[in-house]
Amino acid sequence: MTEKDNIQLAKQAIAAINAHDIESYLKHLDESYAGESETLGSVHGREGARQMLTTMFQAFPDIHLEIEQILASGDHVVSRVIASGTHKGNFAGVAPTNKKVSFHSCNVVEVRKGKVISSRLYSDNVSLFRQLGVLPAQKATTA
Repeated sequence: MTEKDNIQLAKQAIAAINAHDIESYLKHLDESYAGESETLGSVHGREGARQMLTTMFQAFPDIHLEIEQILASGDHVVSRVIASGTHKGNFAGVAPTNKKVSFHSCNVVEVRKGKVISSRLYSDNVSLFRQLGVLPAQKATTA
């Protein structure tokens, strides 16, 4: 696949998340898929991805990803997004707070034969956990 094809695949996967369409999202993954993130841990295969998305949708039922940038280099695609939603379910050990959150996230995926075989999600979890009230607010600094 071309880099343009890989970028289109990333856009389709993000659109599936925004539509909360787990089945459409899973069609983009190879059965050997392996994913990682700090908050959701390691995921293996389509069923692992299904469980991860179900957990995320339960925690943030109105989650939305706004694309900031998508870059491709060979078989790798980097998607930078702003994730936003309302915390309505347990997430990373944090009970629902009903707080609205917005934080930056970056996903690095590897594509083979038109399917995602691996991904690594990097998110601004400090910002997320501050918004959820788990971490103290950032102190103002003086110049």
